Amino acid sequence: MPPRYKRPSGEGRLIQLVYYAFVGGSALARALPERISYGLALWIGRLAARFSKQRDQVLANLSRTSGKPLGSRELDALLVKAYQSYARYWLETFALVREDRDFFLDRFRSTTQDRLFDHVSGGKGAIVVVGHLGNWDAGGAWVGANGYPVVAVAEVLKPRRMFDFFVSHRAKLGMVIHPAERGATVKLAEAVENGAVVAILGDRDLKGRGPVVEFFGEQVPFPAGPASVALKTGAPVFIAGVYGTVHEDGKRGWIAEISGPIEIGSGSGPEAIQEITQRVARELERCVAKHPEEWHVFQPFWPSDRKEKAGA
Repeated sequence: MPPRYKRPSGEGRLIQLVYYAFVGGSALARALPERISYGLALWIGRLAARFSKQRDQVLANLSRTSGKPLGSRELDALLVKAYQSYARYWLETFALVREDRDFFLDRFRSTTQDRLFDHVSGGKGAIVVVGHLGNWDAGGAWVGANGYPVVAVAEVLKPRRMFDFFVSHRAKLGMVIHPAERGATVKLAEAVENGAVVAILGDRDLKGRGPVVEFFGEQVPFPAGPASVALKTGAPVFIAGVYGTVHEDGKRGWIAEISGPIEIGSGSGPEAIQEITQRVARELERCVAKHPEEWHVFQPFWPSDRKEKAGA
């Protein structure tokens, strides 16, 4: 008889089912024709917008980032687009591992790419800060397709093999992913000094201990990682907004808007980290405001929202 299968330690049945759902979702996304898979994702997004338990929180986030009042038709329409964008992101995350360099060079477009590429073309490293906006993984794959090494850090998921699954996906897109653990900042700084493009998600401080900056009218902690790496290396910081689109030729893909570099001065310490992080937050706010439905943050984000939820 074959040996009895044993679940990895620390994995309950629910977590195991979630893992296999992700693996199955990846296989399905890769098997379906693009037209059908995108149609399915848009339908799922519309359904989620109607029945999701997070619906009220997403509406509150969208109201703040878009300026549309709660209860308005414009905001309700934006809600549907937000859930469709999120469903599209997961579809693309699972499906993109089968695509090659030419695919990303064709589907990903930017009129501001020279701001970044002119700097890194000489072998100099750079820091690119992105938000949970559009498909940042596709952005990393596009940079890699242009011939530049890409290094990033990601939160360790539970179970660990789900994290390894995502790391494997991103490796196939040409990205090196380090877990968000002690010592990650040092590894990112080393990558920058070796000429890599280091991509950092800069809009969510999961531990809540980062510098407090203003973002859409309220003080909120932001990650200190981008500023810390910049101060260690002296490398410039670029901010990128990535948005899903349908190009003129009818192909689905993405566009990127890349800011000019935030040059790092001679300062150091908490004051310098605060100043750089506020500049990052200001640029990310501009990116989110342009397409708020593409910002995939569906949890309470601002301190006032968290207090209201705790008191509910």
